[in-house]
Amino acid sequence: MKKHNIILILALVIAFSFNNITYAADAAGDKTILIILDEMKFEDIEDIFNNDNFGMGFVNLKTRKPFGDSSFYFTIAAGRKVGVKPENYKGLYKNRDGTIKVAGFEDMYKNLKKQNNNIKVDILGEKLKTKGISYIGDDSSAIIAADKSGNIKSGEIEIKYDRRWLKEKTDYHLSNSSILVLSYEIGETKYRTELLKNYIHDFRDYNILIVPKGVPEEMKHLLNQNLAPIIYVKDGGRGLLKSSSTKREGFVTLEDIFVELITTNGGNSPFAIGNKINIIEKQNSLMEAQNLFKKTINLLWIAYIFHGIVYFIQCYSAYYIYKNRKEKLSSLNFYHSFIVVNIFVTLLMGASSLHVQIILYLAINLLVTYIITSFISEKEVNTIGLFATLTYGLIIFGIFFYPEIIYNSYIGFNNLFYGARYYGFNNGIMGVLLVTSIISYFFIKDLLPNKILDNLVSLLYFSTNMLALSSNYGANTGGFLTSVILFLVIVYISFLGRNRNTRNMIILILIGILLFGFNMYFDRLSSEKSHAISFLSRVKNFGISEFIDMFKVKIKELVKLTLMPPFSIVIVAQILSLKKLLKEEKINIKAETYIILFTAVVGFILNDTGMITFIYMVHYLISLLLYEITEKPSNI
Repeated sequence: MKKHNIILILALVIAFSFNNITYAADAAGDKTILIILDEMKFEDIEDIFNNDNFGMGFVNLKTRKPFGDSSFYFTIAAGRKVGVKPENYKGLYKNRDGTIKVAGFEDMYKNLKKQNNNIKVDILGEKLKTKGISYIGDDSSAIIAADKSGNIKSGEIEIKYDRRWLKEKTDYHLSNSSILVLSYEIGETKYRTELLKNYIHDFRDYNILIVPKGVPEEMKHLLNQNLAPIIYVKDGGRGLLKSSSTKREGFVTLEDIFVELITTNGGNSPFAIGNKINIIEKQNSLMEAQNLFKKTINLLWIAYIFHGIVYFIQCYSAYYIYKNRKEKLSSLNFYHSFIVVNIFVTLLMGASSLHVQIILYLAINLLVTYIITSFISEKEVNTIGLFATLTYGLIIFGIFFYPEIIYNSYIGFNNLFYGARYYGFNNGIMGVLLVTSIISYFFIKDLLPNKILDNLVSLLYFSTNMLALSSNYGANTGGFLTSVILFLVIVYISFLGRNRNTRNMIILILIGILLFGFNMYFDRLSSEKSHAISFLSRVKNFGISEFIDMFKVKIKELVKLTLMPPFSIVIVAQILSLKKLLKEEKINIKAETYIILFTAVVGFILNDTGMITFIYMVHYLISLLLYEITEKPSNI
């Protein structure tokens, strides 16, 4: 009997031991260590992780003005890009009960609320106050862990770069907290890199999110001042980081950190700007990330080079057109046709990986474009109409079936280093989509046998534009509104005929509002909501101040960029060219011309980088006019 009792007791001990082990593992899995580094080089990442499993990506560190560490930390804490005055931070104090006080935090928080018309701003430390956030460090990174009163549940206001000390303090503070914020300086010492490697090894059962506050020198670039690596150790995942905020493998946002920490610890913030962070499975996280960075840098160089060529040709053409140099018209027509063909070629090349080798890419791109343009110019073919149609078809195919051909082209590339747009159509490709749809429609219009088919084709073209730019595909709200207005213009011209009265105008406006409403409704139902519907949700809950704040940001951006060279110079050059070319009496494409020009102006007004939309739409228009004039010569 005694033996049975002993066996029973042993069995219960073993069972409870396994239960305790399981519980500890689960508890560890629910906790997160957020490590804030001074910077993180590729070399450091390789040394620290070697062949271990981890997720890697890039995050844009840019915040609102005034820039600095305090704004960076408060952006993570608030889950939205903000700017706070660094002088408001007054230091850290530890109370006798073990809590930490961030002096000056309340002033920062009040100023932030004041900037948002006293609307409540969620703070990470306040949202997870019951779960507990602790801190180890000696600088303003403590802002991330503070509640709205500037208090932190527990922690240390110093850091000792000693493995035993770090382990003991981390164990102690995470015993009653869900999140630990650790401020860690790697500097230039190999010792601290090795120490961090050991620290991560000691706590691999926890979620570990590593975010640098600065861009390492090896990644700093003429074109990159803001993009830095970010590491996430979670559930043994290996690959590239991704979130619904970017919908791009390898890229997340600062706002995503807030949401990830909230949701991982069982909380929620329904009106947050960011989204959860996922790890997309890849064989080698570091190699994939390094290739992605190189490819992105090269694409940005390619974008600048080709945009520069377009802008130069606009100014070059304007000079000779304004000077009435008729002998130059054929050459100008060739140069403009070259750009139209080149946009098509660069979209085709988006399906390749040639942009990793920038010299090879440029050589093939320019050579193929030159051969095609030279060949077509010798034939009796409307180059602009033909390649507008081909380009439009390729863009539509790309947006619905293979978006990478758009993102990997200079015209569709989103400047990830600037961080304003990560997915969907930028305002350059949006303008090209709209202008090629107009030119393509008029190009095939004369081939259609009757008015009924003509009307059906026009509806198909301009309805497709709206779908392509809607929240589920192109995700360009300003572009969608522009496409709606273009659709209404076509309906007004093609269908109303002589019935163009006030009543029908009101009906058209109501149709436009209804189309926008449908777009927002389906966006709301989508599992991956766009920034537009998230913005409208915040306006609904936080009031008109949210709209005013966004409007100010957008209008400032538009005015600033429009007045800056080269945009201001190119727009003036294009206006001078149009002023001369539109006086040509034998041009018989006036309806097409005015629709393009009107749509270009609308696109300019409705988008923060609308000047790019305007420049590309007007480029196609000038190309069309030059083609007409050189085919039917006359004085200008």
